[in-house]
Amino acid sequence: MTEPIKARYDIYVNTISLGVMKAAEAILLEEGGLLTRFGFRYTENYIDQPLAFALDPVQLPLTRSEFLFACRNGIPGILDDYLPDDWGRKVLARLALYRHQKKINRHSCVDTLSELGNSRIGALQWVSDGKAPQYESGAALSHLSEAELAAQLIDKPENYPEQLDELSLLYLANAGTGVGGARPKALLYEGAEHYLAKFNRLSQDPYNNARVELACLKLAELAGLEVFSGRVREGVNGREVLLLNRFDIITKGRCHYRKHLITANAMLKEPSSQRDHSGVFRYDDIVTLIRRYSFDVEKDLTQLLRMMLFNRAINNTDNHERNFSFMHTENGYRLAPAYDMVPTLSTGEYPAAGYHYSPQPPLPSEAKTMGKVFGLPKTQVRKIAEEVENAVQQWSVIAAQTGVECSDIAAVAKVIKW
Repeated sequence: MTEPIKARYDIYVNTISLGVMKAAEAILLEEGGLLTRFGFRYTENYIDQPLAFALDPVQLPLTRSEFLFACRNGIPGILDDYLPDDWGRKVLARLALYRHQKKINRHSCVDTLSELGNSRIGALQWVSDGKAPQYESGAALSHLSEAELAAQLIDKPENYPEQLDELSLLYLANAGTGVGGARPKALLYEGAEHYLAKFNRLSQDPYNNARVELACLKLAELAGLEVFSGRVREGVNGREVLLLNRFDIITKGRCHYRKHLITANAMLKEPSSQRDHSGVFRYDDIVTLIRRYSFDVEKDLTQLLRMMLFNRAINNTDNHERNFSFMHTENGYRLAPAYDMVPTLSTGEYPAAGYHYSPQPPLPSEAKTMGKVFGLPKTQVRKIAEEVENAVQQWSVIAAQTGVECSDIAAVAKVIKW
């Protein structure tokens, strides 16, 4: 019988108002490679800071109390957001095999934390009890080719049977496992600029994802959404890579500070089990979070309305709970800029997020006649719907300007509706 494993961690924050400081302590108890208990408490020093804030305003309010969670096939949000998704865990498992000749349990939080590098999205860093944090920015942009090739090696190793080595894995483990999501990606920097690189998947992408996603970001900006754009780097091992500007980093002089991010998925965890949100996910769930935790409710509700209408218009069906985040600023929490908005070419699929009692959110043309949405005045709803409608009608023009191939422009145009 496998002995239970107990591991202790210190959780640090790195923000412009607090600097780098130890904010909390956590204890993980695992049995059979699965998390069963989770203990958490804020440090006295952190709580005494006038600008301290709750790292999870739903499950971990800023108090001096200890929090104990029973984890029934679930992971608390503050940890779940920090851990990589399936693709990142695959990278770490391969690296552990190369570096230590050992197999790690990809489902084990403790095993995964033991292999994680110091390059992360957001302000948090988990370190083993008593160790110092090291905030890193991933790999230098000059190593983009190595990181991209390593991503392809991990994603489809049968295509490169002799090329996977420890050096390639190190590039990717240090730069590519600090980001959630299933798509291969890496964190990179060049001087004061910081990027999230997203790599095309050779056999799974229905279009050139780098070009199409960049075009969608430009289209979203035209529709009035708050987004961070980027650029496409050509000729990376004969392929193209999307370099997105990171919105979680603040540069002041030579120092790089972070903004704390928490996903809607983390905030909607089931309290009794720490499992992901059960049942139907709706934009209404995010509305509830905005009304309770945002310092600028009206601004966030208008941003969410634009996101909902835009996602429906471009046929983005992958609008799940992890693709919506809240960001902590000097004024408190607010909805983070929109991200991961790309079309699905198949039709007839329901999106991950519904609205009210419908599995399909409204199209912009439908929203114009609906009256109030998210409690916003009908005149404001109509104006926003018209702006989104006018923007998505420019798909072919914006896509061509972004360098999307004619065949991809035509394929996406077939699924866009307004």
